[in-house]
Amino acid sequence: MDIFRMQKELAHSVVIMLLLGTASFVVVQGAVGRTEFAQHVTQLAGNWTGESICQVKPSACRDEKVVYHISTGSDPDHVMVSADKIVDGKAINMGRGKYAYDRTNGTLVNENDGRVWRFTVKGNSMTGTLTMPDKTLYRRVTLRKEE
Repeated sequence: MDIFRMQKELAHSVVIMLLLGTASFVVVQGAVGRTEFAQHVTQLAGNWTGESICQVKPSACRDEKVVYHISTGSDPDHVMVSADKIVDGKAINMGRGKYAYDRTNGTLVNENDGRVWRFTVKGNSMTGTLTMPDKTLYRRVTLRKEE
């Protein structure tokens, strides 16, 4: 009887250890995945180059090579973005806006007249979208920070 009880308790202990080990692994993996986003706002400052690709075709929208100039100020929760498209090798400014920066999620968001620019930053790369007021996905943007 005592041996049977000891084997049963040992089996329960092993199961509990396995469950705790798995839970710990999941928590650590989740934390590791989030750490790539947690960069200070000053690390965003600089020039980001890439492409802005139209998602609505046919339309007046055109695929573009772009350069985004990001600057920071005293507010750690916001950055200024000035966006240029490159036409015949020359930069043409398309506008400037203030973007909210969520360090925890690594996102930059600008909402203006129902249009939403949303970017996710991962180290020296950034991907984003422009969504129109009717929720149509209008553009996809991929950027890489210039060193």
